[in-house]
Amino acid sequence: MGIRKLKYYLLIGVVMAIAVTATAVAAGDTTAPVVSSVTPADGSTVFTNGDSTRYYNNGSKTAAPYVIKADYSDEVGGSGVDASSVMVHLDGTGIGDGFMLMDCPVQSTTHVECNAPAALMSAGTHTLHVYVWDVAGNKTVNGSTFTVVVDILAPTYSNLSPADGSTIYTSHLNSASTNDSSALRFDYDIADADPSSGWSPMNHINDSFPPGGGMGAMIAGSSCTKTPTTNPTHYSCQANRASLLHLGDNTLSVLIKDNVNNQSSDYGATPGAPDTRKHYTVVDDVAPAVSGVTADATTISASYTDPLPTGALSANLASGINAASVMVHVDGMMVGGCTATATGVSCPTPAGIKYGPHLVEVFVDDNASTANHGSGSGTFTFTTCTPARPDLSVATKYAYWADFASYHNGVLSVKLTITNNSSTAANNVTLTGASGITNGVTQGASGWGADLGTINGGSNTVTSVAFSVGPEGSQPAGFKATISASAVDDSGAHYTYPI
Repeated sequence: MGIRKLKYYLLIGVVMAIAVTATAVAAGDTTAPVVSSVTPADGSTVFTNGDSTRYYNNGSKTAAPYVIKADYSDEVGGSGVDASSVMVHLDGTGIGDGFMLMDCPVQSTTHVECNAPAALMSAGTHTLHVYVWDVAGNKTVNGSTFTVVVDILAPTYSNLSPADGSTIYTSHLNSASTNDSSALRFDYDIADADPSSGWSPMNHINDSFPPGGGMGAMIAGSSCTKTPTTNPTHYSCQANRASLLHLGDNTLSVLIKDNVNNQSSDYGATPGAPDTRKHYTVVDDVAPAVSGVTADATTISASYTDPLPTGALSANLASGINAASVMVHVDGMMVGGCTATATGVSCPTPAGIKYGPHLVEVFVDDNASTANHGSGSGTFTFTTCTPARPDLSVATKYAYWADFASYHNGVLSVKLTITNNSSTAANNVTLTGASGITNGVTQGASGWGADLGTINGGSNTVTSVAFSVGPEGSQPAGFKATISASAVDDSGAHYTYPI
């Protein structure tokens, strides 16, 4: 220490000699420089680990050696700071006392940075002084009092949920945002015994073993949160924000470092040691989605996908479409000749389908170990038939009064037989009205406009329609009328008739 102080006094002699010379040059400068932004700040705590290889102070984590810093400046128009005069002392009360830091890689006219040996950064309270002279010889001193705390205990975690060995279903991995509180999350509590330098958790999916080697996929901090925010020791990270999460076996490593690099047990494993990673089985339980079902006279087609969870980063959370499982039905009957791929199916429309609504259904499975079944459907009116006009005729069976009121009011019902004289089916047969009615008779209300359904070729149907023939006592003995009708053939073509 005597040699150290001798060197110190020799340096003071040089400084003072320079200052005397400068004073002669810059006479009139009587204002001392200003020292600011001293690090560590006054009253702050510097944490270090057991071997003094890491330091943490006021949000800044650094490796050894600890760097002491300060800024300084001279007044505008002053003689300027003499960079060679700057001295940084630890644990002294004045010039010539304590330990002068000699390893200062940065020492300019505005800033100084000096490396503090580990031996000088022992646990306890320390004083720091920064001495600065300007060229005119004006001296200033500023510094801080700070405390060094040794943190040797690693953080731990507990109450992990879902628990090690759990099954995770892809239907639970949907999320509305990158930090959705309602999504499936990995939750755990952190403990760090005093003195605690604070911690930084990381959550790796499918890390290599031993974990911490950077081979896994970290769940980004933007998808993790303290829950609630008033509880700083409970962490929650959104499971589907890991890019390497996949179907089957997955691992989770909760890697917690404190701010001076003490590491949680998940970091500590070595080859041959017990596996500290937590294992989860991810199972696809989401059925394929069928869309775009279409059908016409020639082709039936549909598209399908095996959906990924909403908001998931990984593309490996769906088992994919089993193209061999695809089936297409029309009215409950399987359609043959279909070509199915991983994205869609196309089938020839079966021949001979009659005109009218038909239910088309598409069924598809995924490749999950327990297959999920998806389906889609649509109702379509189509046919493969050639248009052919049905030959319809009408014959009167008899006329009758439906009841006494009808007789009294002159509402006569006429029973008609509608015959299809062709081989082509007549669909949606409707008696639309009567024209050319004789003897003052008019068309009544009932029976007209009703859909009589389908009359197959060579068949007939019987129906009744009403005519107004006048009140009792003034009714004609008979009348004639031309009946109008409409029908649709099996191709969907529409026809009208006078019959």
